[in-house]
Amino acid sequence: MKLKEFSEFQYINLVTFKKNGSEVITPVWVAEYDNSLVVTTSANAGKVKRVRNNGRAIIYKTNQSGSQKLSEELNVVASLIKDDDLKDKAVAVIKEKYGLMAKMMIKGSNSNRAIIKLDQL
Repeated sequence: MKLKEFSEFQYINLVTFKKNGSEVITPVWVAEYDNSLVVTTSANAGKVKRVRNNGRAIIYKTNQSGSQKLSEELNVVASLIKDDDLKDKAVAVIKEKYGLMAKMMIKGSNSNRAIIKLDQL
């Protein structure tokens, strides 16, 4: 699969790696933004720390709970978007894709929000 194909899915599992190499699997919303994929989360989330320490990640399609693997895996490079304007735009594409549910879940300022950018290797 190609990176952009994952933007069509409602949920993907984002697999990030601890310093000891063990995997942490998290179901997330995902949207396409500027030839990449973006994921939003709290700036204090563990996945943010793991991305900061190691940009290696894996994604695959999943169900809402993250309990099912519904596609092949894709190795990606994960990084954090730090520019406030780019963060705002990334949040906007996620809200556009997920509609009312996203508007209810993603509230307030983006100052405590992290945007994880995913790019194909």
